[in-house]
Amino acid sequence: MKATAKRTLTPRAVVLGTAAAIALIGGTGAANAFADDDGPAPRSSVQLTQNERHLDDTAQDRTEVKADKVSYDQATAAALKAVPGTATSAELDTNDRNGSLIWEVDVFGKDHKNHDVTIDAGNGKVLNKHTDRDDDAAQDARETQALIKGDKTGYGNATDQALKAVPGTVTSFGLDDNDRTGATVYEVDVLGKDHKNHDITVDAANGKVLGQHIDHDDNDNQDDGDDD
Repeated sequence: MKATAKRTLTPRAVVLGTAAAIALIGGTGAANAFADDDGPAPRSSVQLTQNERHLDDTAQDRTEVKADKVSYDQATAAALKAVPGTATSAELDTNDRNGSLIWEVDVFGKDHKNHDVTIDAGNGKVLNKHTDRDDDAAQDARETQALIKGDKTGYGNATDQALKAVPGTVTSFGLDDNDRTGATVYEVDVLGKDHKNHDITVDAANGKVLGQHIDHDDNDNQDDGDDD
């Protein structure tokens, strides 16, 4: 289960949401026009089968990690080359529309805007990139900038600390604020060598591991630490 990467509403989501609303009030013609403008989903060099897309969270993560040819840091580096700035999250995921295995990377660009960059998990190529232009884009950008200001660790050090705590493969990381304390933290998901999903919280101010736990779909009753 990937719950770390803090996603903003992308222009694509706005288009699809608008199309759905139009369909409800005015028929399907206008909605289809919006969908056509959106175009086909980017296709990566690695696709999961229909059955592999409908596994439980942990089983799907195992399948994705096995098929993935690009590490989180390689995907992030590719995204930063396409959009210079600061990476705030990355997530290994499967596109529901065509089964493409991709890395979704969020970058706060040097233009002070949030960008979403899609990376092919098979070869590291950039498949798509777009800028957040929804109604809340300016506010989202200010919030992201505040998180970056509070980050003294960097995603590389944060993921290193997470892997020291739980050896395995990073499937996502995200810079976020702790709901209870307001502190800036990295939430890192690791598929451990025990074949279970672990969520690790790392203090972005000093790189210390604040807590870790096993995702509930692995074991509803087993917990390794704080659920931050």
